[in-house]
Amino acid sequence: MPVASLYLLALTTDTSTFLNSLRSTRTVIVSSRPRHAVIRPTILDKDILTKTPWDLLILIQPPPDSPPIPPSLQSQIKSQYHVTVGVPSKLLSTYASRDESLRRTAPSIPLTGSLDQARSKPSSQNLELSPELIAFMDELTSQHPGPVTMLNLLHFNQPGGKKSYYQYGQAFIPVAGKRGGDAKLVGNVVKPKSATDAVVDSREDWARREEDWWNEISIVHYPSIRHFCDMLAGEDYQGINEKYRLSALKDTFLLCTTEFNVESSSAKL
Repeated sequence: MPVASLYLLALTTDTSTFLNSLRSTRTVIVSSRPRHAVIRPTILDKDILTKTPWDLLILIQPPPDSPPIPPSLQSQIKSQYHVTVGVPSKLLSTYASRDESLRRTAPSIPLTGSLDQARSKPSSQNLELSPELIAFMDELTSQHPGPVTMLNLLHFNQPGGKKSYYQYGQAFIPVAGKRGGDAKLVGNVVKPKSATDAVVDSREDWARREEDWWNEISIVHYPSIRHFCDMLAGEDYQGINEKYRLSALKDTFLLCTTEFNVESSSAKL
């Protein structure tokens, strides 16, 4: 299973300049602008994840025996959060074509009407509509009505959380699919090869048990932030959320982002 490196970066330089330099020597699979933390972690690394003003989310497939980010670019990084993941090779090999298809069809995907009958909850921590999320939806829609990419960091309850989340994932496919939602990439979090590599991993202690940190990631496409919120407002989604997802997770971080290639395309329309 190929290994990829997921980073959240706060930069000292222009994001476009940094990305162009990175792409000259590295394979960048995903690059997006962090917009809003929909769900904030309550246990794992909650301060750095939620209090840092991130400029960039990137998923990199590094060359063998090379650091994911070249040393020459490290001086342009003010703060970073790094997770190493194993991603199925089939997902990586088909990613570009699947991603292009999702972006092309996004404008034609209708809403289901669930938002029209939505009743907000006090918080979005349980992945429900809240006044804060609705306000963010309205703000982002005015700036960027196109596709959004959600980053999920997942920490499972033990035992049984992984199985329950798998059941959620299977039920998620048709529920999200009718709103154009699609899990573009999923992967298992893996440890650095050795303790000497731990400096580039945000788990801090290489000896830390794998079940004590993030276990999986997913990167999920929606045709727009309104499509995402339409899903949360739906009884069909909340049914599987309550049945499978909530009991599966000990902690999670859900970050809404917009990919730079999508922003560029929207600007040309």
